Amino acid sequence: MPALPLNIAQFAIQAYRIPSITAYNRLEVMPRTVDFDRSLKAEVHDALWMLTRQWQFGEFQGEDAATATSTKIYGLHTLMDEMRFQGDQVLPYDGKIPLEAMVEREKLAGNLHLAVQMARYFIKLIKPKPGFDAAMVTLVQHYPLNYAIDENDYEGIQLMNAVKGSVFDGFAFCQAISGNTLPGNFKTTYLTQLGSFQSWYQRTYSQPDKNGSPWMPSQLDYKFEVSNAAGTTERKLIADHYSEGHLDWYSFDISDPSNSDNVAKEDFQSYIPAPVAFKGMPHPRFWMMEENRTDFGKIDASPTGLLHLLLAEFALTCSNDWFVLPYQLPVNTLCEVSGIVVKDVFGEYTLVRPANKGPESQWQRWAMFHHTDINNTAASNKNLLYLAPAVIKTLEGDPLEKVNFLRDEMANMVWAVENIVPSQAGKGMRGNEMALEKSNAVATAPSPTEGDGVEKTSIRYVLGTAVPHNWIPFIPVHLDQNNAEIQLQRAKLPFSKGAIGQIVKEKAAPYYIAEEVIPRSGVQVTRNFQLARTADGACCLWLGRKKQSGSGEGQSNLKFDQIVDG
Repeated sequence: MPALPLNIAQFAIQAYRIPSITAYNRLEVMPRTVDFDRSLKAEVHDALWMLTRQWQFGEFQGEDAATATSTKIYGLHTLMDEMRFQGDQVLPYDGKIPLEAMVEREKLAGNLHLAVQMARYFIKLIKPKPGFDAAMVTLVQHYPLNYAIDENDYEGIQLMNAVKGSVFDGFAFCQAISGNTLPGNFKTTYLTQLGSFQSWYQRTYSQPDKNGSPWMPSQLDYKFEVSNAAGTTERKLIADHYSEGHLDWYSFDISDPSNSDNVAKEDFQSYIPAPVAFKGMPHPRFWMMEENRTDFGKIDASPTGLLHLLLAEFALTCSNDWFVLPYQLPVNTLCEVSGIVVKDVFGEYTLVRPANKGPESQWQRWAMFHHTDINNTAASNKNLLYLAPAVIKTLEGDPLEKVNFLRDEMANMVWAVENIVPSQAGKGMRGNEMALEKSNAVATAPSPTEGDGVEKTSIRYVLGTAVPHNWIPFIPVHLDQNNAEIQLQRAKLPFSKGAIGQIVKEKAAPYYIAEEVIPRSGVQVTRNFQLARTADGACCLWLGRKKQSGSGEGQSNLKFDQIVDG
């Protein structure tokens, strides 16, 4: 490479040593006047230009559409005051307790935690009275704490060691009060305290009065009905498969006879219509500034985005032609809006019928809130809506029990894995900890020994592999008189102690689950306490269940008749 001339090299060195100075200037406007009143008036010097723009946008196309000034809504109300469970069990219902609590709540079974809690409350009631020590001796003798505790239930064992001999069984004592089997003159001595004790128990835990339950073990969900007590003309709302933990109008189908209108009460309500308003809505006047809260440029205009374009057209073009009318509806009421009478500024009245009352064919009818009529009668086009007395927000405790039903295609069965099982300490413990009780090895055939006159081999026969105790099998069996359809029957592995929680073991054998209930994704059923507020502000605590989607298939590695290395 040839050398650079001397003057060019010196110039390059000097240019490198000279620092680079960067300067920034800010441009500011200089108004010509301090008075902006005329500019803010937005004066138009050519009024014809404004008229031309109005004609261009179609504002001169007049329509016979006057502004609504008042409305009257005509509705039919039916109060639902009964609930029906399995076995034709009928319960009165006034809507004070949330509907979810009425459906999900179950009877509390006696356990060590509940027994101690109830006993401590009664001890607090009778402690100020004379003869407390003698009463405690009597109670401990008649109602001892006799609860079988698993050897791996460490917290339950600690609780039993702490209270045994000093605290009685409060749950058994409460049952004795209801059965009027108290010892000696205990009832006459503590009559006031016994009443307060029973009131506290009923107030703290919401439980059904009868033993019936809407839980269907074969479907792993709830089934119930809500109706009005009107004899043969009653309206019935049926919830066939409820398991998600929240009830609303879409949870119900209706069984509505054609002559059920005579059980409904007429209701008239008058309102002043208010224009529809939403954030980012365009203003109808030129001089009104837009809020610019909606970015209509981000709307998907692809061939599959037709609904997005319809929404944009409504927001930009037709939004100022729509009105909102409130409608006050009592809770626990089935309502049918028969029509709305609108009075406009010209004094004319217009009757607006429900959307599904048009003369078009049945398959073209559409309604936003519409219960499916399971009977498919002529009254199925009624515009009915049930305002369920459902809870808005609940507080859920930690699961007392969690069972994961999963498919094992290799073993050709379904497993009910008890991930969480109830503890005698009043909370849930992990099921795999409970399964560590003993060795879970399945019986194997004895291998020959040298003393039997047979040479010792390096292989052995295994009848079956081990599966943890908390894995409960459900094997496929044929339905009665049907060789094509199957159902899942609860079984038991050899040397297994079986299920521990209520979800799997509460139904006596034989216990079947419909085969279609357990999909490939599996099903997860939890059981926990839930707390909510009633309409009058009181607390409602109940023990209920919820079904959710599982975590997919599983594999137990269950194998039979194997030859393995010795």
